[in-house]
Amino acid sequence: MAYWQIAAGSNQRSYDDRFLDHGIAFVGGTSQRETMRTVKIGDVVILKQGMSRIRAVGRVVERDGQHSGDGGKDWLKDFDGWDLGGWCYVDWCVPSSPVVTSGLTRSTIQGVNQAHLIAEADRILATVPVKEPEDEPRKTDRVDDEVLTRGLIDFGLRPAAAEDLTVALRRIRLLAGFYLGRPWHLTKEHEARTFLTVPLLLALGWAEQRMQIELNVPGVGRADIACFRKPVRGYKDDPDECSIIIETKGLSEGLHYATGQANRYAAEFPTCDVVIVTNGYCYKAYKRSATDKSFPEKPTAYLNIRDPRTRYPLDPTNTDGALAVLKMLIPT
Repeated sequence: MAYWQIAAGSNQRSYDDRFLDHGIAFVGGTSQRETMRTVKIGDVVILKQGMSRIRAVGRVVERDGQHSGDGGKDWLKDFDGWDLGGWCYVDWCVPSSPVVTSGLTRSTIQGVNQAHLIAEADRILATVPVKEPEDEPRKTDRVDDEVLTRGLIDFGLRPAAAEDLTVALRRIRLLAGFYLGRPWHLTKEHEARTFLTVPLLLALGWAEQRMQIELNVPGVGRADIACFRKPVRGYKDDPDECSIIIETKGLSEGLHYATGQANRYAAEFPTCDVVIVTNGYCYKAYKRSATDKSFPEKPTAYLNIRDPRTRYPLDPTNTDGALAVLKMLIPT
């Protein structure tokens, strides 16, 4: 029996709740996935927070004839744009609060041989009940560009614009693939915004004079992209004409923590209907409620341009897919 430590993302893209909810641990990256393949039934896994806290401890178990795999779960292939396909099943024991400790490392997944960590893991396993896992997200279907453009034409997009959109989607996929093939820190939010997001907006029919880049929002900051119903001539004259706020992030950043930032911008624009958080090829869209005028905590729809789906792979029950996002992005 071996002991392992594992991280569920970083501070900016933590997904430990997915580990615990579904009774699973998963990783991305070639070397990390190779390590995951060596994990055996009965091994003990320590889920860490940073290098000083234990979030949970679990034992690797078999379900439906499998205890681990590399691929085979669609929802892990598109975890907000990341492929985290190396996985194992774990019966997690979750303390009421994280346990402070020492000796954990920065590694995503690594063997543990420190006596005090092993003793702490054994203590948690012996004293904390196993958390019952929930069902994993159901499978979603891919949507090809013809289906997307046909749906947008039915929605009101001009056929000529649909042709431009098809070309733009192909170019964005090629460039995003290039960005993902090099160190991710090189593609910051400015590159994602300039070379991936703005070309999509132009292809959907937005005029340059109706978009404002890094719009100064007094008391809040600068909104990365604000889309208006008419040409922008000045902030004081146009706040009631803003329809979409878009927050862009670099490839190495998660999309979850950007939502609150975008919502603070949108609060200054009472007629803003949609908030978008994107890394240039993945888009989380939040639509304002018609009743209480608030934005939901969970995304309304999700689009991965590199792999468009009918529904959001991480929450297909509650969240719409690619076509819904593109419809929200069409100029009003």
